[in-house]
Amino acid sequence: MNNINQRQHERFNVSLEGAFSSGSFVCSNAIVNISLGGLCMECGKPLEQYQELNVILPTRPPVKVNGRVAWCRKDGLSYQIGIKFEGLNKEQKRAVTELISSLFWQRASHRS
Repeated sequence: MNNINQRQHERFNVSLEGAFSSGSFVCSNAIVNISLGGLCMECGKPLEQYQELNVILPTRPPVKVNGRVAWCRKDGLSYQIGIKFEGLNKEQKRAVTELISSLFWQRASHRS
């Protein structure tokens, strides 16, 4: 399990809907936080560490990226799944960066 101090990318707390799939299992639920390196998402069942996933990000248009389970922990009646993005191409990195930027600017405008 990665220590929070070992993260390469700053995490941003969010309240977004996202989805991921692994084989025949699909989870559509809340994204808790996101960074250029990955995200944390709620799910109704636990997943195995290192499990490969297809992640759909709520960008416009939605972007599909490859991910891998970094960690999984029980949180009340559900689970939090830490997902590390794998092999993002230039367009995927741009989409994630724009999503994070738009969330940052939305928050800044609400504080004014």
